[in-house]
Amino acid sequence: MLRKEVPVRSHSGEFRTTNKSNKKYLAEDFKHRCAYCDDLDSIYGGYNMYQVEHFAPKGKFPKLESTYENLLYSCPYCNSSKGDDWPSDEANTNVAGDEGYVDPCNAEYEDHLDRSDDGRIIHKTNLGKYMFIHLNLSLLRHSRIYNIDKIQNKCKELEEKINIDKSQGKNTIKKEEALNSLYKDFQKYYCQLQVEPNT
Repeated sequence: MLRKEVPVRSHSGEFRTTNKSNKKYLAEDFKHRCAYCDDLDSIYGGYNMYQVEHFAPKGKFPKLESTYENLLYSCPYCNSSKGDDWPSDEANTNVAGDEGYVDPCNAEYEDHLDRSDDGRIIHKTNLGKYMFIHLNLSLLRHSRIYNIDKIQNKCKELEEKINIDKSQGKNTIKKEEALNSLYKDFQKYYCQLQVEPNT
């Protein structure tokens, strides 16, 4: 699966009238992950770097600028790559043939995009290819952040097991060796992300 879960918007209509006021609610609804690529904001840039994305572009459909159902929490890479691209002159026509975008809050999004074993985002359909290209989902940063996130979760799980074993007087040498190996993998991916942030 491309993402950990399908995000759900908790509000509707013109809930708040500015991007700044909507953003904190979007961050919660999207679990601090980019709607398109699932990159966790805390791994690179944090909340302040992430943006409010207008699914149907506000440049083409200004009346939807504060409509919550049209807003997404997005990393700056996906947001700037998509820009004002839209397949039609109608806000509710988000797909025309094999061109356009599936709303990431729709489970159908997963029908078009996926992940390879090494964390790279891949497309499964022609529509998925269109989104893959226009959102610039080929960037290596997406697989690096995916792997950092995955390793962080494994480290937490292993740390908890080590603490439990230690409290019970059990030998933890092998688990500590495995944890050190995970720390090295984490450092490798994190360094790659810092050295080449735009790839």
